[in-house]
Amino acid sequence: MAPGAPAPLAEWWQRLLARLLDALILAIPTFIITFALSGLAVAPSINFETGEIDTGDTFLYTLLTTVIAAVIYLAYELFMLKQNGQTVGKMALGIKVVQVGSHSTAGGLPMDAAAKRAGVFYGPQLVRWIPFVGWIVGLFSLVNVLWQFWDRPLQQCLHDKAASTVVVKVK
Repeated sequence: MAPGAPAPLAEWWQRLLARLLDALILAIPTFIITFALSGLAVAPSINFETGEIDTGDTFLYTLLTTVIAAVIYLAYELFMLKQNGQTVGKMALGIKVVQVGSHSTAGGLPMDAAAKRAGVFYGPQLVRWIPFVGWIVGLFSLVNVLWQFWDRPLQQCLHDKAASTVVVKVK
């Protein structure tokens, strides 16, 4: 057990599988909303006088779907961590987010810690629609999650560091 953690730290693969499960769960409402938006924002239309086909506004579609998806993921993470310190994926894998130095795994995170953690993890996705910035956001997201592999002794990702949290095993 690492100093500052009330239980043994979660394994990297547990964290990854929990994220993948959460992504599958969140893909459903995200897909439904983006599918509906595609019909509104990118609906092709035919100009019968000229015979030209207008393919719609793909920029607006990209902007809306990116921002809406980021808000869905941010809200889910924030609400679940504040309530119990666990998302559905974390519950299924028996892991939980707790504050560094906490001596208990009971309850959820304080609102400020949950907001910092969710904000650093999903917040950058809000600007991913900007062409060059999207590439930087992708690189930041990769470094963020890989940080746990060289961070010692708490194996924190950057979003954990921002919120002073660790992910521990509860099962």
